[in-house]
Amino acid sequence: MNIWEQSEQDTLFEQDGHGNLHPILGAMVGSRTIELAYDPLDRMEDLLELEKSHAVIEFIHNWYSPADLTPVERALGPLNTGRHFVDRINNQFMAKIIPCFTHPDADEALRKFREVIPNTIDEEMVLLTNDQQFTEMHQALADHLVASEDEIKAGVEANLIEIKRADGMQFNGRVTRSLERMRDNGLTIAIDPENAALIKEAYERAGTGVLPVTEYVKNEKVLGVNGFMGSKISLAVHDYMDHFWMFNMLAETGLLDRYSYMFDSIGNPEATDIYKREGEIVASIAFGVRYFQTMPSAFGPLMRTSQIETHLDDLLVEGALEPRHMEAYRTLKKMRKGSMEWQSLGFSFSNYLTELDEQRRKYGKIKQRDPRTKKILGELDPLSPDFLCFFIDAHRELTSPQHKHRDDLFRFHILLEEYLTSFAEGKVNPGQALTVRHSELRAIDYSRTTLPPERIMWMRSNLGFAATRDTII
Repeated sequence: MNIWEQSEQDTLFEQDGHGNLHPILGAMVGSRTIELAYDPLDRMEDLLELEKSHAVIEFIHNWYSPADLTPVERALGPLNTGRHFVDRINNQFMAKIIPCFTHPDADEALRKFREVIPNTIDEEMVLLTNDQQFTEMHQALADHLVASEDEIKAGVEANLIEIKRADGMQFNGRVTRSLERMRDNGLTIAIDPENAALIKEAYERAGTGVLPVTEYVKNEKVLGVNGFMGSKISLAVHDYMDHFWMFNMLAETGLLDRYSYMFDSIGNPEATDIYKREGEIVASIAFGVRYFQTMPSAFGPLMRTSQIETHLDDLLVEGALEPRHMEAYRTLKKMRKGSMEWQSLGFSFSNYLTELDEQRRKYGKIKQRDPRTKKILGELDPLSPDFLCFFIDAHRELTSPQHKHRDDLFRFHILLEEYLTSFAEGKVNPGQALTVRHSELRAIDYSRTTLPPERIMWMRSNLGFAATRDTII
């Protein structure tokens, strides 16, 4: 997307046949120049910063959690190397420590680092880095960024292609994978022949044990999802539960109608393609709730629900809340502080804010336009009354016992595990796809499952396992 200008000469009055001006109007008659300037929302300098932040995240992950270490080597790290290694650094905690490591002044960077308060064991392990180790890491990161300048620029150029594609899809109105079509066709899952051997290896490892095949192979590209081969288990769960199931639930509860202006202003993904970039404003809520189930109870989100409440209070005082927003406002004011719903909302919204930069980096910003004039107004603001209240309303419906989200997620996990197990046992060949339709999901007799009882219980207790790359024990 480049800045472009267009000048158009519109003669206000006709000249005579010889190109002479009117004898009376003379020089009073000129030309009108219309200058149209497109100021792209995805600026090159912003994309470079996002790509740089991505490089920083990868560096920090590799520093604290080297991929080549065994679990025992990671555990013995402080004893053998003096360095604390961790199992994972959550994206929200990462957002807190990145400014420390990227501050140009080493002393100030260390001071900021010492101000960060840990809420989990892994966070504490990260912060146990002593002054000398921090200084070494701070310098190593600076050197790494200098050495990676060309790679960072190349990453931006590659992402610009995807951003242009996503922008082209946003408002084109083409119906591909609309909610209505997905209801009719369902989600199709197939075995990727190129990586089918990994499923059989995972099946052998799983045996009759507790951990499911899907847990062993969740980070491998073993599936084809809706025709896209080389997909992971996590994508199958994300596409069905976070996109398809969530859009369907929102349509049935009337929330898509309540916030129709917002959906109209971003290209109506529900009526065109629920899987395009704009569909993530819905899917991110369901994903956040699944991801929350894997977090330690003491985890502190980037933006707590109390801060969301304060922001809504300010919007109310400013007169920015309209009638369609008041249900969400009342929901938040009546929510019991410290409850599971309270914690989940803060975490899920914070997860969206954190992941938003990754979306901007890879696919660009979600543009918002006036549905009437078609003029681009800017980026969809996650703190705007419409989006924030939609998020609260959707989260409340999702976690409500009325819709049985957890049960349907459990059903889907069982179907996926049965499918992979059946393939490994030779009962299903790679050409036999599994098609899951929402209208049929609850009609299946799950008492006929052939999975080991302990495995079923494990999946029931770890419903968020496909939302994280980390091993769930």
